[in-house]
Amino acid sequence: MGGFFRHMSGRRILATAALAWSVTVAPVGAQQGPIKIGVPLPLTGALAGGGNQILWGIQYAAEEVNENGGLFGRKIELVTEDTKGEPNTSATVAAKLATQDKVDAFVGGFGSTSDFALLSALQRYEPIFVHAGSSSVRLEETFGKNDWYYHVYIWDYHRQKAAVNFFKSIPAVKTLAIAYEDKLYGTDGSKFTQQYAKEAGIEVVMNEPFRAGTPDFSPILNRAKGLNPDVLFIIGYSGDNIQIARQAEQLGAQPKLLVTQGAGEKRSDFGPAGDNVVVIDLWSAKQSTPGLADWVKTAEAKRGGEVVSSAVQGYVAMKTLTDAAKAAGSWDRSKILANLGSMTFDTPYGKVAYAAAEMGGKHQLITDKSMIAVQYKPDSGQEVVWPSDKATGKITYPAK
Repeated sequence: MGGFFRHMSGRRILATAALAWSVTVAPVGAQQGPIKIGVPLPLTGALAGGGNQILWGIQYAAEEVNENGGLFGRKIELVTEDTKGEPNTSATVAAKLATQDKVDAFVGGFGSTSDFALLSALQRYEPIFVHAGSSSVRLEETFGKNDWYYHVYIWDYHRQKAAVNFFKSIPAVKTLAIAYEDKLYGTDGSKFTQQYAKEAGIEVVMNEPFRAGTPDFSPILNRAKGLNPDVLFIIGYSGDNIQIARQAEQLGAQPKLLVTQGAGEKRSDFGPAGDNVVVIDLWSAKQSTPGLADWVKTAEAKRGGEVVSSAVQGYVAMKTLTDAAKAAGSWDRSKILANLGSMTFDTPYGKVAYAAAEMGGKHQLITDKSMIAVQYKPDSGQEVVWPSDKATGKITYPAK
């Protein structure tokens, strides 16, 4: 594993923001307390599925460091707070972590609407913030130009561009029905999907909002059944994606192909309702990445079960921060930020580096070029079915 996760020096050194609260850097080896990392995530509520997956990844990366002596002889202490996926709670959590807990950096965030409130409350402090989740372009436009802000997960336009490119790869797909979460995450996703579908010559025949945590999707499913689109595309969080698949099976309303966006779900969560469902995602344990198989084996043994894509987001967010800190030689905010912006990191995604994104974000790690489509197969569990250079199986279409 050591060879798989060695960092490499990269491209450029970024100018960094002035420190907003005082940090004293003691000599290496001096007796100090732990390095405190604030971890704000939705651990209860509608977004808890993805939030808890991300948390496990962050914890795993921190444990790896602590089991090897910590950073500069100091242990990493995670200060975890439940945002509940609610804006007001997120703002309160942000203030507590920054002023009461006085954390040294932040790793986490999941849920675009609640994270907008979280970051709005934090920006006066200019902390080191490595954002594991959330994809609304409004976050990029508002916070992405800050030197202290680093974003792991794709932005909406990355994912929707990848989704439409996947639809285009299936010759029979000419019509598309969309059902989307009605806040920042879903509305931005719907907007970009419609834009790229139009450019691709795919007709959008339905575009219906829903509230996260909705118990009854039968109106949406029955409307889609009547329209009989080539693809029903769900832009929701894990609980919604699973509920829609289950209700589609119960109602006998399975579309030709049900496609969801990766948001924390596992194949086992769907049961038989997941047969032939496709997930547009960042990562799969089956993809061909050098050294990945060994990492997956070790991580799954540690967890005692499957490691999913959203857990890898948390792992990579924490891993890039700790690698940048190791290269700095001490907990020096300006050096850590410069290293985050200039290094190449060896991760389960492969070798990646933060770089400028299309809509103004200065530090983006993953883009549409890394994205994949995974189909949940009845017999083999799951297969990467797109793009062709990462595929481990062929698409089943139509799925019903």
